[in-house]
Amino acid sequence: MNYYATTAIVSFPYFLEMLAYSNKRKPLSDMSNTDVTEDVRIEKRFTHISPYFMPLIPYTKANDEDVQEKQIYVQNVHPLLAMYQNDIVTSHMGYAKFSDLVSMDNEMKLLDFLADMGIIAKYHQCEFCGGQMRKSKQGNIWYWICTRRVNGQKCNKGKFGVRKGTFLDRSHLSIQTVMRIIYNFVCRLSETQCKNFVAIGTKTNHTVGEYYADCRQVCTNWIWDVKNTPKLGGFGKIVEMDESYFPGAPKYNRGRRLGTTWEDNDKWVFGMVERGSLDCILQQVPPNRTRKMLLPIINAHCENGTIFNSDGWRAYGKLAENLDLQDCLHYPVNHSANYVDPDTGAYTQTIEGLWSHVKDFLPSRGMKPHDLQTYLGWFMWDRFTRQRKLDPFIHFLNCAANVRPPSYKQEYQLPPATMTRIGSIETVDDDIFA
Repeated sequence: MNYYATTAIVSFPYFLEMLAYSNKRKPLSDMSNTDVTEDVRIEKRFTHISPYFMPLIPYTKANDEDVQEKQIYVQNVHPLLAMYQNDIVTSHMGYAKFSDLVSMDNEMKLLDFLADMGIIAKYHQCEFCGGQMRKSKQGNIWYWICTRRVNGQKCNKGKFGVRKGTFLDRSHLSIQTVMRIIYNFVCRLSETQCKNFVAIGTKTNHTVGEYYADCRQVCTNWIWDVKNTPKLGGFGKIVEMDESYFPGAPKYNRGRRLGTTWEDNDKWVFGMVERGSLDCILQQVPPNRTRKMLLPIINAHCENGTIFNSDGWRAYGKLAENLDLQDCLHYPVNHSANYVDPDTGAYTQTIEGLWSHVKDFLPSRGMKPHDLQTYLGWFMWDRFTRQRKLDPFIHFLNCAANVRPPSYKQEYQLPPATMTRIGSIETVDDDIFA
């Protein structure tokens, strides 16, 4: 073998390494949840160096003996695929921790977790004897039972399932299966993917579809609660607003006309989004979209001092003068002339881009018109969660506990004990009676 052939064989692996770490495409091994500096990136790159070269001597800076080595966690799977093994260390509940939670080996751990989250009750009192009930598994079902002894006999009355009157009620699936469906829902997996991952033995997606619809309703009810709906804008902040038509239009004017089964008040959606934030407001409005319908929505969900950008729709005329908000400014854009106003620099590209995200959030095969409200609420809830960097699974359980708290036989629960001062007792000196 000549010299040139040997050189080509030795350098070919290194040539592949150079291609892998070129600037054109970043390899999966560089994906990490940690803040990576340039020095750390170079060090990671040299850890994958070809074995044909000399070993790298680690470089250490002076006076860094006290600096602890920072461990780098690397992932090479898509974060939305919940069924993969994700050992990456993050502030959210990874799939490895979730699998341990829903394991069949320790069901009591899952019940205690759901009790702490408020999904099921932490304790129950017997309505017959007033004793403290405990959880017991009989067959495949967990029950609240009373084992208090009265006159030498157990009460054994008032037994009922731990899921009765909770968000998990009215289901033939196990608690572990329901938790897996919820986890896949917050990870935005499709109904078909969820059915395959959870291994539900049905021919259709009807079972998963019912759970997804229930979860969307929980998100919608929670986000539209006055305490939870985000406020947009404020002094120095820009809020863009627009309306969008959702039934769509037939392609090339052929086939079935779309929107024929939609009610008039369900076809149009009014939206507002704060520039630089994920928070948004999406609400269905009548097709005329008059000022009388839009102004109450703006007053209810925006702060004083907001700068509004919109198109030239007639309902926005003299907007700042007609709002109940103070110190607001309004800069409209005439889209028939340009998309960015040359004088004020106002534009509505943020809200226009939001509509594409909203419609991508909807089912690709269509949906029933009455389900649009829940999809809009789910979209708002998802952006609310990501804006505040909340764990979507934990946050959903908190929302479910808030929207549907345990309600079965709560009237039999004794109120918590309280202490009140009814008076004072005067003390007498013992020397008087000496």
